Amino acid sequence: MSIVLIILLINSIHAQLNLYLDSGSVQQLYDLNDYQLYFINKNHVRQAALQSPISIPADIHFVQFTWNVDKLPLHHTRRIYYEYNTSSSNEHVLLRPVLNIATRGVVPRDISTFSIFFPCLTTSRVNCSVLFRFSNSTMNSSSTIVHFTFVKHCRDQILDRSLLTQFYNANELDEYFLLKESLHRNFAPTTLATILAYSLLIALVVFLLVFCTTMGLFCLYRMSTTPNKQKCENLIDNNNQDHPTLPMTFDMTTFEDVSLYSCTQYDFMKTADELLSSTTFADCTIDQTRLTLHEIIMEGKFGRLYRCSLHDSLSTATTQNVYGKTINSSGTAAQLNQMLHDCCLFATLKHSNINSPLGIVYKNELSPYPLVIYPYSNKGILKRFIIQNRSSAREQLLSTQELVYMAIHIAKGLYFLHRRKMLMKDLGARNCM
Repeated sequence: MSIVLIILLINSIHAQLNLYLDSGSVQQLYDLNDYQLYFINKNHVRQAALQSPISIPADIHFVQFTWNVDKLPLHHTRRIYYEYNTSSSNEHVLLRPVLNIATRGVVPRDISTFSIFFPCLTTSRVNCSVLFRFSNSTMNSSSTIVHFTFVKHCRDQILDRSLLTQFYNANELDEYFLLKESLHRNFAPTTLATILAYSLLIALVVFLLVFCTTMGLFCLYRMSTTPNKQKCENLIDNNNQDHPTLPMTFDMTTFEDVSLYSCTQYDFMKTADELLSSTTFADCTIDQTRLTLHEIIMEGKFGRLYRCSLHDSLSTATTQNVYGKTINSSGTAAQLNQMLHDCCLFATLKHSNINSPLGIVYKNELSPYPLVIYPYSNKGILKRFIIQNRSSAREQLLSTQELVYMAIHIAKGLYFLHRRKMLMKDLGARNCM
């Protein structure tokens, strides 16, 4: 905010007028020592001083100006007359500035001071002005007009009544304090309502930001996990079968395949030789000439698993990879008998999550014990597959969703067995493909 000065000089004023801020006022407003700021110096208006805005801080309530008319010869009787009026841009915050001099009079010849009081009512920033009109005659229309504009930073605070007696009489002083108190009472509910409205608005904005952020993260999560689900289906598809879409809720009755064969009852008291010679294995016997053993994939304390090649019965050029499971030299006759009984049971089970045996090879040149032949899985044993994915240099290892997806398919196979009164006593990743 700048100070606007309008000067109209029709007739020259012979007396020398001075209007300035003394060193004390300059120190108070601008924090400068031993300086005086002249606005009018011997009738000469200092434009540089008037171009700077006069900003009144909140802790300053009065501004003191100094003025005088330079001494003239004793016989000189010409005087300089003044009159002023004040205004405020918002009288609900700041009343019109008040001066401790009459609204019209004569500029004193001796150095004198007058003060401008800024009567704040509440806290805000307001523009106000004081307009002076100087002339050398009370009847002469020719005059010099000086228009000061101030920027007052108001703050609601209580002032000492004794400091205001130079500006107001007793009645005016009472009216000022009553007005200040009444505005303060009316302003308080408005302030509380405004604070409440802004608080609700901020809470709404924060809620919308949190909601939008959450929805965005959820969409990114869905977009990032959808390819992983398809990848998981490709990884565990060991029989080139399309796995069914997982239901949103786990209804265990949906895991049962209603078209499965019923389990044939076997005599568990028979020995291994009696089982091999019975008609039970007549339909699942595989000629040993069709089987070629390769490396050992896994070996336990009593069992051994081979990777084998199974040739077609009509053409030896057509082969497929299979697993061959048997016992090792540490195995007992009871364990061999149990393996053959398990083969009998699983041979009749048809389920997408049960790896049913293809048949039995009685003997082979590399294995003196019968081999149970199972379909081959491209991804191998589940235990080894998980370990390889943990230690490999792939950028993306198995995610939690992929592991859970595998576990659900294992649970589907177990549920199918439990529905047929079968109990898997050795469940582990090494026995899953």
